[in-house]
Amino acid sequence: MRVLSWNIRAGGGGRTAAIVAAVAAHEADVLVISEYRDGDAGARLRAGLDQLGYRWRTTVVPPKGCNGVLIASRRRFRQVGPVSDAVAEPWRLVDVAIGNLLLTGVYMPNLRAKEPYWQALIGALGTRASRAALAIGDFNTCQAYLDEAGASDVTAHFLDAVAATGFCDLWRHRYPEEREFSWYSHRGNGFRIDHAFLSPRAHTRAGAVWYSHAERLAGLSDHSALLVELG
Repeated sequence: MRVLSWNIRAGGGGRTAAIVAAVAAHEADVLVISEYRDGDAGARLRAGLDQLGYRWRTTVVPPKGCNGVLIASRRRFRQVGPVSDAVAEPWRLVDVAIGNLLLTGVYMPNLRAKEPYWQALIGALGTRASRAALAIGDFNTCQAYLDEAGASDVTAHFLDAVAATGFCDLWRHRYPEEREFSWYSHRGNGFRIDHAFLSPRAHTRAGAVWYSHAERLAGLSDHSALLVELG
């Protein structure tokens, strides 16, 4: 199973057709789209995904003008719903069950606003280590001096909390010393803030994991796509 995670920036807007074409080229089974918005752009995106065979989609919809997560799949899944109703915008953390895999689509807020979302997610991951589970998306969080050149992220400690649950940062596990960025600021500073965390129960299922930068370089989004293959 191939999972593609991509922040499409502000709902896609006039880039929607090109975004759908870029998604099609990756032949993923499951999509986790962040900065998904409802409205005209959302309708065009869903219609385009329909044509690609992504017939199963989450129905948790962000309010007008808000960003959230859309999970779309060519495989049948069961909607579980938001990870937590205790956060202000529950449409940022969404669960589905695909076979025996519990998949969480993630789109964290910026700065310290993400703290309650991290707390909710860490609490959930702590109960899922014994089952097959994947949390993937835009976490807006990175390790100092490794996923960024400096140490600007005051919430980086949550990545240590993920590791303490037993969940594995798939890309970092595969490339422990390498530096690759999935988003760049307007100043040209690079950050790896798009991640995939897999439960210890599912570690043996992990296949290839990589970033596709072509979409970002082409201006379709300010984020690169993240792809994960699971056996």
